[in-house]
Amino acid sequence: TEVAAGDVDKIRTLVAMEFIRLVKIGKLSDYSKSSLEQPNKIGGSILLLRRPIGRFRRYIWRAIRQFYRTYIRSIWSKTDHKEDDILSDCEEAVEEKKRMLDPRLRRKAVRALADEIIQKYLDSPEGKSERMLRVMSLSTSMAVGQIGSDTEPLTVARSGTFGEDDDEVSRSSGSIPSVFGRATGAKELLKSGRFSMSQVRSLSIANLTADEADREAPVVDEDALSLASFVPDTKGQESLLFDKKRRSILERVFAVDREVRHGHLNRHVRKSQRPVTAASTVNNVTSRSVIKQDVPRALVIEGAALSHLLGDPLLEQMIFSVGSSCDAVIACRVSPKQKALLVKMVRNYVSPTPVTLAIGDGANDVGMIQEAHVGVGISGLEGQQAVNSSDFAIAQFRYLQDLLLIHGRWSFMRMSVTVLFSFYKNLILAGLLTVFSSQSLFSGTPIFDMWVISMFNFVAGFPILFYGLFDRDLEREYVLRHPEVYSCGRNNELITLRTTFRWLLMIFAHVATLYFFSVPTLTGGGGTTSGFSGLMSNKDRDVPGDGEGGDLKTMGTALYTYMIIMLGFKILLESKGIINGRWPAFTCSKKRGEGFFNRVAYTWVGIGWLSIGFLFFALYTYQLVGRNPNLSQFSPFTMVTYHTYNCRSLTWMLVLLVPVACLVFDAAGKLFSNMNFPTQNQIHMELASKEVIARKKAAKKGELIDESEAEGDGDLEMSMTV
Repeated sequence: TEVAAGDVDKIRTLVAMEFIRLVKIGKLSDYSKSSLEQPNKIGGSILLLRRPIGRFRRYIWRAIRQFYRTYIRSIWSKTDHKEDDILSDCEEAVEEKKRMLDPRLRRKAVRALADEIIQKYLDSPEGKSERMLRVMSLSTSMAVGQIGSDTEPLTVARSGTFGEDDDEVSRSSGSIPSVFGRATGAKELLKSGRFSMSQVRSLSIANLTADEADREAPVVDEDALSLASFVPDTKGQESLLFDKKRRSILERVFAVDREVRHGHLNRHVRKSQRPVTAASTVNNVTSRSVIKQDVPRALVIEGAALSHLLGDPLLEQMIFSVGSSCDAVIACRVSPKQKALLVKMVRNYVSPTPVTLAIGDGANDVGMIQEAHVGVGISGLEGQQAVNSSDFAIAQFRYLQDLLLIHGRWSFMRMSVTVLFSFYKNLILAGLLTVFSSQSLFSGTPIFDMWVISMFNFVAGFPILFYGLFDRDLEREYVLRHPEVYSCGRNNELITLRTTFRWLLMIFAHVATLYFFSVPTLTGGGGTTSGFSGLMSNKDRDVPGDGEGGDLKTMGTALYTYMIIMLGFKILLESKGIINGRWPAFTCSKKRGEGFFNRVAYTWVGIGWLSIGFLFFALYTYQLVGRNPNLSQFSPFTMVTYHTYNCRSLTWMLVLLVPVACLVFDAAGKLFSNMNFPTQNQIHMELASKEVIARKKAAKKGELIDESEAEGDGDLEMSMTV
């Protein structure tokens, strides 16, 4: 569809005609009469009361404002209140705009506006002349065809206004439609020699008449207006193929993948359809692919034409609906403001609001880049204005593929887990404090030392920091070979309400395990011993054993240690790629092409040294600082670390038991979920892992393998989530 600069009415009629044509062929089925007249899926009684309640609320609000302006404000102000009246009119306009936010009412208004524009054009002199030329061409076709007078032809006629009733087909003895002249027209074009046989096959000449080949296409296609609107019955095809009753309760509640949740897998196919339905057909017939296929479409529109469409919300939604049904949209010779308005139009008329991206290389693209959610600037010959206003800067347009499919996907995956884990670790700490408050008579006494609590985010933050920087589920080469893995981010499978609910369940399970597996064991004299030698001695024979430690500080420090170790294990369980690095990380050999920072085992350094190792270092330093008499605020922690780790073997026994017991729930849940209803991303991870294993086996057998791939597999070892 080409919309060039021209008359305002003609431009709007072209857009409205294309809009109606797309409605007729089922591309915009939400705008068909049958869809607009159907009530919403919400309760009908609620919808019936919605408008009266809204009118009553607006009436009461206007009465209150009128009373205030007339009787209250006039007491201390005698000035003219024209500004108030203007403000009141503005508020009424805002209310009217809010009323139009109902999607069904808005679509109804857009359809009515399209019908009105086309009808207005047909009643104009230009429309009447166009209709006269059409009647003359039909008469010529009838004369050439010489259809027998004894046969009453079928004619598609408009009854009244075409928008009143979709597709009213009647019988009359008027002029015949152009379809009867297509064969004659095709024959005449072949005789004229204007088209070769190859051109006939490529142009589908049977759809053209002789008159249409010699003159400009009409603005309004009355044949298309009289066609029946095609509404794709996707639900009917799905119900015939899939049986939703075959879904399990766990699939309905816990499944993250939409295909699993809605019952579109092979095991959900009806038994009667299994013998005749291939697996590939089952995978393709989904809610997104059963729509009637049509020829590729494109919209080409000029900036001068856009100026007559932008600004009116209904016209904007109309042109957006036409553009969203096309495979490509080209806006040429548009101003910088129009570029920004096009991006804003996408954000306003798509529900739910999508994440928009704008890319440009010049100063005229700054408005568009700033309007989009994500702006990408290309540094080139047109200056650095676009780069300075963008979120990301690239040197060439071809780098956009890696920015989206590789780095963007990895970043979204990392940030999803990072956000969930950040809430998770803080709720674990808050949960332990809350559970202990019932034992301290809700006095507010914390189970941990206050200075130990203050370093929680620092100690527990290093593992998730390295996770957010380096973790990856799929390698770059695999993602480029299978770009469909990008859909997990668009479908929001990584951070959904179901995923958050899973983490919330794990919080309750881990808090209960941490507290009730450690606190009852550490208290009540569980650490006291009468031994004269061994770990708990360290005293003379008059003081048998120094293993006492049932006090609040010792017990809290031990519980704090179990919590930090459990959080480190949790990161290992959530990591898709464990970075083992190269040993030794520091080497003076010149044969190694990589430096120190490329050989570090970041996963183990973050968990082992910077989290657990730093915890022990900080606690031992803390107790030494408490011995200083000038630092009395640290004195309550004196020798607490020594009693916790050096005098109690029970502390080290629970170090092995409690964190592992916590993650049993997590590992069992992941194993059950991945075995019964895995996500598409999980399936691709397993396939990629098999490819890595196959390459390593091939390398051991002496087959050719790329050295860079072998080096990469050693640096980043894939660890599949169970």
